[in-house]
Amino acid sequence: MNDHEQTKFDELIEELKQGRDELKVQIHLAKTEATDLWNETEAKWQHLRNQLNQIESGAGDASKDIGAAAIVAAEEIKGYVTVKCW
Repeated sequence: MNDHEQTKFDELIEELKQGRDELKVQIHLAKTEATDLWNETEAKWQHLRNQLNQIESGAGDASKDIGAAAIVAAEEIKGYVTVKCW
């Protein structure tokens, strides 16, 4: 390999190393973002489950109000997960 080819090869290797390092950082950031999304969605899911438990044990107008709130919460979770994940 002549000097020119060696220089080109060395530059290519450096570009690959830099790209590899950048990809590693992006993977770490994506993992952190996915974990945050999971935690936020899970909290909303637990809140919805609590509302549903109240509906099952409740009666009358109060359970209707909680039911309406549960529907809103479920739609919010559905929209949030759909928009954020896909």
